[in-house]
Amino acid sequence: MGAPNNALKAYMSRPDRIRSVLEYYLGEKLPEDWACEETGGFVPVRDANGKLSFRERDFLGKARAWGFQFLLGLENQETVNLTYPWRVMEMDCLTYGRNIDRIQERNTTDKVHYGSGDDFKYRYKREDRLEPVFNLMLYWGRKQWTGPLCLKDMSADISALPEKLQDLAGDYRVHLVSMRNIPEKDLQKMDSDLKYVLGILNRTASAKQYRKYIQDNRAYFSRIPRSAVDVIDSCTNIKKFRDCLQYQWNQDSREEEADMCKALDDIEKYAMKKGRKQGQKQGERSGTLKTLFSLVNDGLVKPAEAARRAKLPEAEFCREMKKAGYS
Repeated sequence: MGAPNNALKAYMSRPDRIRSVLEYYLGEKLPEDWACEETGGFVPVRDANGKLSFRERDFLGKARAWGFQFLLGLENQETVNLTYPWRVMEMDCLTYGRNIDRIQERNTTDKVHYGSGDDFKYRYKREDRLEPVFNLMLYWGRKQWTGPLCLKDMSADISALPEKLQDLAGDYRVHLVSMRNIPEKDLQKMDSDLKYVLGILNRTASAKQYRKYIQDNRAYFSRIPRSAVDVIDSCTNIKKFRDCLQYQWNQDSREEEADMCKALDDIEKYAMKKGRKQGQKQGERSGTLKTLFSLVNDGLVKPAEAARRAKLPEAEFCREMKKAGYS
């Protein structure tokens, strides 16, 4: 798991941000009973030799809406993954398998009585039910997603086979949200700071645009959470901003915050100061060369000595002198 994915995983674990992206995907507001609590995305697996390892989801939480409880899985992608449908299917299979194990353990612990319609061999009663897993993939990349969005996209072409035989091939769909392509009008409807993070990501191609966006939204960017800075930095590489930021702990939000507006002002002041110094140096340099050109032209200093004083090769000094209009 790389740095960008770590930043996205940490940022998108907060319920209000999850709510924003879900409401955009659904095209409607979630009900008042909406709740989501992360349960941990580690799923244990064993290889052919019985060695234990783990698969990790970016986010897996117990969610509730419309009086219904379900598992919500979120996966963050910044680059195209050509095996992604299989990856999501594997994660879901492991999650459902763990769910079945827990039901079986509960039935064994409770010493349930199995009726004629139950599956006593697998310790599973007819009324036992799995919590459904709903998956959403959040794609943060700049380029359009060109990877497969279902298992059939990964499979060989079976169109020449009889239709009934084609139906025997299982499929698994990926539900994708292209985060950088969410329209501005939909960003404005969001009730979390996700709208500002996506707003700045959509403007990083133009320094003028993102600086204006930061200034226009000073109330947020003057107290931007560190998790949001991490996402912006990972997706756009804002090294100049990052190096100028100073963080303070916010007791209410339980997160470090920084003033990006001040960082922007400091960067611009530094750039102006540097520009003035460079201009001053260039002016001094120009004046020194002009004086040396005159001395050489009047025969008071030899070209080699003047070039040494100018810290230039003699041939280059002579070329510059000629460009300045001296013979």
